[in-house]
Amino acid sequence: MKWDIKHKPWLRVAIMAGAALVLAGALAALVILVIVPAAKYGKAGKLLSRGEYAEAYDAYDLLGGYRDAAARKAKLQEDATASRTAQTMELGGYVWLVLEERDGKALLLLRDIQEKRPYHEPEQKVTWEACQLRGWLNGAFYQSFDPPIRARIAEAAVANRPNAQYRTKAGNDTVDYIFLLSLAQAKLYFPDDAARAARNADGSGAWWWLRSPGLSPSMAAIVTSEGALGAAGSGVDYYDRGVRPAMWVTAEKE
Repeated sequence: MKWDIKHKPWLRVAIMAGAALVLAGALAALVILVIVPAAKYGKAGKLLSRGEYAEAYDAYDLLGGYRDAAARKAKLQEDATASRTAQTMELGGYVWLVLEERDGKALLLLRDIQEKRPYHEPEQKVTWEACQLRGWLNGAFYQSFDPPIRARIAEAAVANRPNAQYRTKAGNDTVDYIFLLSLAQAKLYFPDDAARAARNADGSGAWWWLRSPGLSPSMAAIVTSEGALGAAGSGVDYYDRGVRPAMWVTAEKE
């Protein structure tokens, strides 16, 4: 049986439609597998060249096994570990870890857990931009500092990236005075789980929130009491998770 395409217009249409679908699929694959990763890789390189190491680490983390992204991420962590000391500083009645120093500013992270609060209530889909914990940090907590200290707290451009493991979207970037570390930052700034662990006031181990989304949009990533990263996270309404604020402060004028 021969197929007479010339006398069967519907067959010609079907073949052309099939070819168009194949071409569209090939173009989509090209965009997803080549063009988009290449653009993201280039953006990560620009962040790195500008000295925005945590942001570059975040970007390479999302690229997974693309080109040498994993090696670049490992080198960033190696450099961060080598340059970081056990330096602490007292500010506003709290003791802070100094995670990074750049351009006359220092990135501080609260050493011990002083407060336990939900990421957001009630449990629902929420991003860092819209969560109640961000509102409290940049509202009541920020206002609790005396004016001379508030004057030293710099507004920071906070990059909110998807969860690299589960691809959960993180929402818009924000500008904050006070923020939480992301999953990538919690990897970058600490050489191991023990260094990442935090304590409650009574010395017991504490779980603490990260700003990154977890397994789903109604969960937020966490660090366990042993300092292990919990990318799947906890439900945003968990009330027994600690808050470990982070902020950029300018050097004190002499």
